Amino acid sequence: MKRLLLFVVFLACVGPVAAGNRAAEILERLAAGFRAMKGYEVAFEVEAGESRIGGSYAVEGQGYYLTLGDAEVFCDGAVRYEVDHARREVTIVGVDTTSRNILNNPVRAFDFLGSEYLPELLSEADGRAVVRLTPAAGNNSPAGTVTVTVSTATMRPELLDYDYEGERVRITIGRVAPLGEPLRTFDRKGCEGYEFIDFR
Repeated sequence: MKRLLLFVVFLACVGPVAAGNRAAEILERLAAGFRAMKGYEVAFEVEAGESRIGGSYAVEGQGYYLTLGDAEVFCDGAVRYEVDHARREVTIVGVDTTSRNILNNPVRAFDFLGSEYLPELLSEADGRAVVRLTPAAGNNSPAGTVTVTVSTATMRPELLDYDYEGERVRITIGRVAPLGEPLRTFDRKGCEGYEFIDFR
């Protein structure tokens, strides 16, 4: 679970502020594609330094189920259960519904609305657009600069690069698909004998 929380530190919300430019248009179309799906699944890989960890998440409504390595996270929209099977611990926290952090609140991971970042189109060629998001004045987000690569054919994300004072985290999106089965929910019976730590 510590590894999961470590990556959460680097990831934060992003959002366009400039209406009418191509970068904002791409980010809005990206968000609209996710909003149009009733439920969906996303597979990804997190790369930080020499570490690479595979993960996935499924979203339905305001709830989600996320895996990262051997950690599992269940959320019903109000309460988040972080399950560390190696430590036999369950950490319970309230949900920050305003977060757009891909590991902290995947429901809004690609809902790039707001005024936290200024978008800039770096390139658009061969079916891909690269948008850099720079923190706006007053934004002290720990994610620093974020670069998003989007397929312009599908308007799906391919890559997220986070750079904060030399700390680099890359998230490669492997697959985005409609949810194929009911969303997994937290079951205390599956964690019998675990220590429960409630931070609500």
